[in-house]
Amino acid sequence: MPYIPSTVTNNRFHDSHRIQSEFNSMETYPRPSPVRQASGFNTPELCRCGLVGRLFFNAPSSCVLLCLLLLLVISAGCARSLEKLPAVSGKPAAPSFDIAKMKERSDFWRDCQCEFRLRVDSKTSKFSSRAIIIAKGRNFVRFETFTPLGQTAALYVFNETGPALLIPSEKVIFTAQRPETLAREFLGVSLPVDLFRYALTASVPAEQYEHLESRPDAGGWRLISNSEGNYFEWLITAGSLALEGILVRSAEFEGRVSYDPPVGFTKEAVPGKIRISSSEWNMEIGLEELKPAPQFQPSAFYMPSLPDVRKVDLDKIK
Repeated sequence: MPYIPSTVTNNRFHDSHRIQSEFNSMETYPRPSPVRQASGFNTPELCRCGLVGRLFFNAPSSCVLLCLLLLLVISAGCARSLEKLPAVSGKPAAPSFDIAKMKERSDFWRDCQCEFRLRVDSKTSKFSSRAIIIAKGRNFVRFETFTPLGQTAALYVFNETGPALLIPSEKVIFTAQRPETLAREFLGVSLPVDLFRYALTASVPAEQYEHLESRPDAGGWRLISNSEGNYFEWLITAGSLALEGILVRSAEFEGRVSYDPPVGFTKEAVPGKIRISSSEWNMEIGLEELKPAPQFQPSAFYMPSLPDVRKVDLDKIK
């Protein structure tokens, strides 16, 4: 064994004792308390999980509280910003229907003259005839049908005194309070004369616009008016926006008006074939001419003076 001086041995002992003392003074981990051990937490083990764990468990309590408060503030700000975002339904907003063209068309055909072929098939009568209607606003209407020889078969007029119906072959003038009563007498069907007139021009009555509501429907539109017990629904096609039909429910009539082909919204557009139907009868109309009416003689809307003509009030017969 080599010789080791005693001074070296003593120095090594003192150095070892000093290093152990310094190491003990550097230890910063407290001994696990019984409470922490009972709860299952091992602080040194958690601190070995990484930088976040060491920062959280080794940092002073004031720093931990500051971090928690900062996280709460950020979360609240994100929540408020999300609340401001609008709800997304996934569907584009439905556009509104522009009825300006329909109003223009109604104004254009307010005064009109229409020549057409008429065929009626009902349970009580079947007939066909050539006919002509002249209208000036709502209050003046002349509706005349003709025999195959061109003579007047029936003449209906409406003016400020009310409706009247002339049957020349019978030399009789029928009167009634309601136009529908006279229409049933000479057409054999219950049909509002106003509806018949507006069906010919494929237009909406001016008085209906204040009650009109538009609803999108399968790419097209439905224009609905429901007031005073009268329900009207104008069916508008998709794409080209043309009138394909009218649904009607009222005290006098419940049925449908159909157009073949659908009628465009340009004011000059003229219907082709028109079909008016109910559960009890069908009417087919083939237009020959439809034009805005020129200035009419006032006498056109009044009954001619004929000798030996009887007057019958149908309201009193009932």
